[in-house]
Amino acid sequence: MTRLWLLVFLIPVAWQLWLAPITGLADNGDFAKVIGRFALSPVDPGPQPTFHFFHRYWQSNRAAAWQSPYWGIEVWLAKLAVTVAGTQPFDIIWLGLLHTAIFMGSAWLMIRKQLAPNLFAVIAFTDAAYVTYFHSFYFDTASILFLLLLFASWLAKQPIPLAIAGTCFALAKAPHAPLAVLLGLILLAEKNRRFLPAALALLAGGGYMLSQTKDEYKATAYYNLAFFKLAQKDPQALDALKIRAEDRHLVGTHAFMPDSPAQNTEWLKSFYPAGGYGNALRYYLTHPSVTAEVLWADLSTEATQIRAVNLGNYERSTGKRYCTLSTSFGWYSQLKSWLFLRAPWHIFIVIGVAAWRVGNRPILWAVLAAMGYEYGIASLADACETYRHLLLFHLATDLLIWLVIETQSKPASSL
Repeated sequence: MTRLWLLVFLIPVAWQLWLAPITGLADNGDFAKVIGRFALSPVDPGPQPTFHFFHRYWQSNRAAAWQSPYWGIEVWLAKLAVTVAGTQPFDIIWLGLLHTAIFMGSAWLMIRKQLAPNLFAVIAFTDAAYVTYFHSFYFDTASILFLLLLFASWLAKQPIPLAIAGTCFALAKAPHAPLAVLLGLILLAEKNRRFLPAALALLAGGGYMLSQTKDEYKATAYYNLAFFKLAQKDPQALDALKIRAEDRHLVGTHAFMPDSPAQNTEWLKSFYPAGGYGNALRYYLTHPSVTAEVLWADLSTEATQIRAVNLGNYERSTGKRYCTLSTSFGWYSQLKSWLFLRAPWHIFIVIGVAAWRVGNRPILWAVLAAMGYEYGIASLADACETYRHLLLFHLATDLLIWLVIETQSKPASSL
């Protein structure tokens, strides 16, 4: 029965990734952080190489070489896929196979004897909102895969995959490093010696990634937060954020505009004020009405766009219109988008039901911590592509629902 369910998990993944027209996710400009190290560029870039279309084939191009200051475990996964493929041009399907193998490891650990948790897991976690990332070079792909593996291993009480997932999630992406540390601390609360390696991996890996975070990376997000979000709600926020008087004419701009001074690294370093995000934290604590307004606005607007509408899923050669999203296996994320649009408050009902049904368990604290952290950071620490930065919030929400269903499906004696 386990093997049959594993096949059920694989079918929607294979349908999206390997049956023509295959789907993936277009580059928003972040791919260079991974593939710049391998000097790869699209074989068929078209007139607009980013956003519009997914690119399957990648070729060596000296002009594309870039040693990015940003790093995540996805760099190693891409390196492994490029090495195994061993040919030019590189077919991203090889990376998709590697991502799928990691996902199937999670699926194996999630399979239960009961129908309900298995069926929900297949519907939710094979949705196009997640699977299209398998054919991409985003750091977020590793974050999705290893957070899913982390919780699947945790609930299955499998210490080896848990330690692997903890290590890789902690090293997936710098903005998720504080969450890795938090999950490590919660994992220690299990008081299970077998979980100790995973907890230490989360703490050490998260601490390492935090230590490697560049000021210019934080400054870019700080720029967006100050000028593109908070100052337009409360002009006095610029004082609290310690923004220089000579920079205040930038209100309404964001760091990715071509004429933004944030394009200059030296300017960014000088712009980032003493106290950094501590200034923003103090502002939020002393202005609770603004904080609540920002959080609610993003829940009712940004959270509705679970699949980025500006990132195409098809190759240009298919003749599809630019930025076309795939429709296969996307109905679940469409339903969630509709719920956030019509009744964003439903998420609080989900949390309440989970607290009631699952009970006082560390794994519930961990899932709620993931939801809270990812939502808070996406909403309160940046102002651009908030919808895309809510990806792990949505994943954690699906994990919460699965946890409730899984708990309710167990006989009372096993709880």
